[in-house]
Amino acid sequence: MIQRATTDNLDEIRALFRETVLTATAQAYDEHQRLAWASGWAGQARWEQRLREQYFLVTKQKGQLVGFASIRPDGYLDVLYVHRDFQRQGIARKLYEELEAEARRSGVAWLETDASITARPFFEKMGFAVLAEQQKAISAVVLTNYRMRKTLL
Repeated sequence: MIQRATTDNLDEIRALFRETVLTATAQAYDEHQRLAWASGWAGQARWEQRLREQYFLVTKQKGQLVGFASIRPDGYLDVLYVHRDFQRQGIARKLYEELEAEARRSGVAWLETDASITARPFFEKMGFAVLAEQQKAISAVVLTNYRMRKTLL
């Protein structure tokens, strides 16, 4: 069941983020890159800000958080993560479809995201195109990702 995230979900969201980055991206990023990326779980204030300012969704199965996603009012898809044990079951697609529907209701002209190497094929299936390959530094560790866009209007 997909629902709006609340601060009650925050610890589970942060834990799922960290676990997913450390495990599900291992084929695309080395250990140093994954550890730098996963360090983003620690910034609780940033996660609280996302919950306040974005359309932020969670989904659970049998009481366990299995995925979350958010979009800013300007159409930037900020986060989309699915628990490693629940990937390839359509959860990311359902979360994404809810975000896109919200963007369309809000009159957003296009969606943009910075997709990891791992997430790029998913976003391409959702109709996104790569605008640019990027090198992003996190704690002096460089990761490749892709600025992607999908036109809605």
